[in-house]
Amino acid sequence: MGIDDVGIIGVGKDTYNSELGGMINGRVLPWVEDIQIDGFPVWTDYSAAQRSTYFLNREGELIYQFNITTLDPTELEDYEYLINLILDYRSVNGPNVFRIPEDTTSIQGGIEWAENGDIVLVSPGIYQERINFVDKNITVASLLYSGFDQSIVSETIIDGEYEGTIVTISGGQNHSTILLGLTIENGYGGQTGGGILIENSSPIIDNNIIRNNNAGNCGGEGAGLAIWGESQPLIIRNKFYENVVSGVCDCICYFGGGIYVDSTALPIIGSSETLGNVFFENYADYGFDLFRYPPIDTTNWTPIFAHHNTFEDCPPDYFDHVFPQNGWDLENCHPLLSVDEHQYVITDGFYLFPNYPNPFNPTTTIRFDLVDTQHSSTPRLHLVNNDQAFNNNHTVSLRVIDITGRLVETLIDRKLSSGNHETKWNASNYPSGIYFIQLRFGEFTQTQKAILVK
Repeated sequence: MGIDDVGIIGVGKDTYNSELGGMINGRVLPWVEDIQIDGFPVWTDYSAAQRSTYFLNREGELIYQFNITTLDPTELEDYEYLINLILDYRSVNGPNVFRIPEDTTSIQGGIEWAENGDIVLVSPGIYQERINFVDKNITVASLLYSGFDQSIVSETIIDGEYEGTIVTISGGQNHSTILLGLTIENGYGGQTGGGILIENSSPIIDNNIIRNNNAGNCGGEGAGLAIWGESQPLIIRNKFYENVVSGVCDCICYFGGGIYVDSTALPIIGSSETLGNVFFENYADYGFDLFRYPPIDTTNWTPIFAHHNTFEDCPPDYFDHVFPQNGWDLENCHPLLSVDEHQYVITDGFYLFPNYPNPFNPTTTIRFDLVDTQHSSTPRLHLVNNDQAFNNNHTVSLRVIDITGRLVETLIDRKLSSGNHETKWNASNYPSGIYFIQLRFGEFTQTQKAILVK
């Protein structure tokens, strides 16, 4: 349920019939002609005036009215006011709405207050926390739920600060549990589920950005999303990128950079052409984007339905990007270059090269490019908004992070001009192990793994 279960309609008085065409073409509200002799309650009971707005309960009784002339639907504050007003009255006979940070400063605080069917509505901002749905069937959503523009997703961020799994849904939830319109970043799962962990639950994960999450220690799986047990979630319209499964052990034991699926789980990942997910630049030993753990006997194994997803290549490379081949039904996939050019462009606005030497002791060279996309012709695989291409003198951060997600050292944090850049990291004061070199440009991040051997 969302804003679409509230009907909004403009009623044109008979005196203004000649203006109805303009009202319809303006698309502010759907309008209908209503004449006074029809005896509708808006005339007989409420003394309707032009541009009067009425709120009726589910029994058709008037509970509030005002003149909508004071509101401009193109102004964000006016639009948000009207949406919140609708949600407030809707909650009287329906779900409660807890607004973050207006009602409580943390998303988890809203979850603790909520009961089954309620909505935790998150305003744009960066929330440095980790959340657990406990045993509740609720909706946690950005203002995308209320009809705001898609750009609101990248502005509503849960930052795990590499301190653990960001979102946990493991209380037996069903499809009435929804995670919608959030950016999930900088999570760390010591073994599994850096960004999102679903266990024995079947929520809907819809229209989120899941990026730059890590999982693994000595083995690991599911940096972006891990699905365990008797789970049948619906995973649609999400973007998974820069999620890395890696660890300290020298083994082929790191699986599912984007999504890991346990042998007993059966999710739906994508669906129709408008509901597919996007995967790129995730990393693991097997299954950069998708990994499914096979049972001992796969004779009667049902492939996971994963139609209309977008990969760097279509069909994606099996073993590397998707594993195993017989575990997935990837019909109607799309190559990344086919993403709607009006929403996204493929740009080489920045690129972090693998450090060299690697492994190293104690010094390694780090090279990266910052390219003016207005004059570049060689695409790299970074999904960005058209108005966020690289400009000169943008602040760039280059950091080193250890396997637990803790910041080890900041190498660069300043404005840089476009072009090729190179720096060295001297790790003589640090112990042997795996480290991550992270390049951050605006809201976009790229990571490379560095191995220090002494």
